[in-house]
Amino acid sequence: MRLSGTRTLRAGSSALALAAFAILSVDPNYSARSSSLPGFSSLPENTGTPAAFSHDAKGLELQYQPFIEAFAGGELAQAHQAFAIFSLPNPPDWFAKYFAKAQVEQLGRDNESELSTYERVLLRWMGAVPAGTRFRVRCKPPHADPTTRMPPRPDAILPSVPIPLEQFVTEFDPIPKLSHGRFSMLVNYVYVDGAFRYVGKGAYPFWSMPDASDKN
Repeated sequence: MRLSGTRTLRAGSSALALAAFAILSVDPNYSARSSSLPGFSSLPENTGTPAAFSHDAKGLELQYQPFIEAFAGGELAQAHQAFAIFSLPNPPDWFAKYFAKAQVEQLGRDNESELSTYERVLLRWMGAVPAGTRFRVRCKPPHADPTTRMPPRPDAILPSVPIPLEQFVTEFDPIPKLSHGRFSMLVNYVYVDGAFRYVGKGAYPFWSMPDASDKN
């Protein structure tokens, strides 16, 4: 994970973000705000499948828009609802495609925890700027740097078949630009049912990422 800008959070400005943590019962169904935007397409009706975003960096950027716009408007419930697009639509079925049956339940629990943590991180960092600040999201493939690449954790859960994992450096820039508040991170996604689904931040997906507290 790479950060630029300050990490220092002002207590007053982070209050809005912290209030969002208690939103636990919002309906997770998601609908995009506009089908006329580049990178967005509507799938056939009555399929039970949400709106589709193009399978590229622009589609991923557009996928973040409802979330960051709702946060800027102080609409915390809507922001939480919009963030649900980053969750796997059916975690048990998806994990069962790639991992042993005995691992599916634990992976599902870990996935839910990781996604919740990612949402809290974004809310906290966006809350470091004045209320109402809008953000622009930029996504780009990472530049490989073998000199700094860490190994996966020794007890990583290994998939039985290769997973189509995709990594993007996801940057959040305040609008207008401020002297602080910009941040970025390396994020792992899988593209499922027309959208990018979050599976961890850092060099590896959550099932392989080393524990930051492990000093060995």
